Amino acid sequence: HDKPQPSGCLLESQGSLCPICRQRITHETGWNVHHKVKKVMGGGEELSNLVLLHPNCHRQLHSCEAGSLKKGL
Repeated sequence: HDKPQPSGCLLESQGSLCPICRQRITHETGWNVHHKVKKVMGGGEELSNLVLLHPNCHRQLHSCEAGSLKKGL
């Protein structure tokens, strides 16, 4: 099944780069949408609370070992 294109506004605001690894986000690399403030903590779906990350970078962000990566995300 085809994955939809990442949000143009969100991707453009990030300069098409993943803020974790600073590499380009493309259809080939894939992406996940990360909520800066978790939904369970009251975070919403507004663009200011969202960031696109590579799937592996997103997993690292949520792992115990990656606590230092989370600054600002």
